[in-house]
Amino acid sequence: MNTFEHELAAAVEQDDLDAVITALAKRGSGSLAVGADPGTAKVPDILLAAKLIRSHVTDSADLFAWVKQLLTQTDFSGHQLGLVMLSDVYDQKPTIVLQLLQRHADSANWAVREYAGICAGRILDQHFTEVYPVLQAWTQHQSENVRRAVVIATMETAKANHPKRGAKLLKLLDPLMRDESRYVRVNLGQFAVSLALLKNYPDLTWKWLHKHARSKNEFARWNVAMVWSAVGGRKYAAEGMELLTELAADERRFVWRAVASATAKLGQARPEVVKPIVKQWRADPQRRQVAEVVSRYL
Repeated sequence: MNTFEHELAAAVEQDDLDAVITALAKRGSGSLAVGADPGTAKVPDILLAAKLIRSHVTDSADLFAWVKQLLTQTDFSGHQLGLVMLSDVYDQKPTIVLQLLQRHADSANWAVREYAGICAGRILDQHFTEVYPVLQAWTQHQSENVRRAVVIATMETAKANHPKRGAKLLKLLDPLMRDESRYVRVNLGQFAVSLALLKNYPDLTWKWLHKHARSKNEFARWNVAMVWSAVGGRKYAAEGMELLTELAADERRFVWRAVASATAKLGQARPEVVKPIVKQWRADPQRRQVAEVVSRYL
């Protein structure tokens, strides 16, 4: 056992939450963090602390007290630790748990927001029927951080691949497909949909994407296009090119540039599918501009 593990274990054994936070704080860069560094303890440190606490605090009411204290003090590492265990205590006080979860989904620290989104996914997966309406309400929240947490939660729940949940998960994302926030968008089409929904619910997701491709909304169409820019779209290259062909005629730069980017990336992975179709685009006045951009990268 190294010095950190010994210090952490001793703090937990003594029920000293402040000492737990102090031990974790030493593992992060704190106020010295620069760039993308959130300044907090690393994931293995947080998970070790959670493991020790779960082993030591066996009474569910006592564990809830620990989690609440972690989530209502000021240290971001403490917030992360509390979020790791928040799903464990949901049954104790669901309303308070969801209030704490929403608060930290809107944290000033991006790593805490990430933990909150994943935690929301765990809670949605474990308590789907009762939590689903709560996340539906979150899709209309004024904070882009809270709306983005719904995207991450949906992705995490989709990974569990419950066969009867696909349609409801896609419905949960419906309003977010039109969300103008870049923070929401970059986590949606090319991330949650491509890597989780399309993988686990391919037929449902394909039909759903076809619906949004027919929308006039530029953000929905951007999200559809970007599904095929990520690795999740490679398996469905032919279906993707059908949608991208439809979207390539959109005259709005915001949309057609997304189509060009996604087509180029898909073409690098699946040239046998993409190149013949891009060649056809070159002969089409509506799609020629997109084809010329894509051809630079193939």
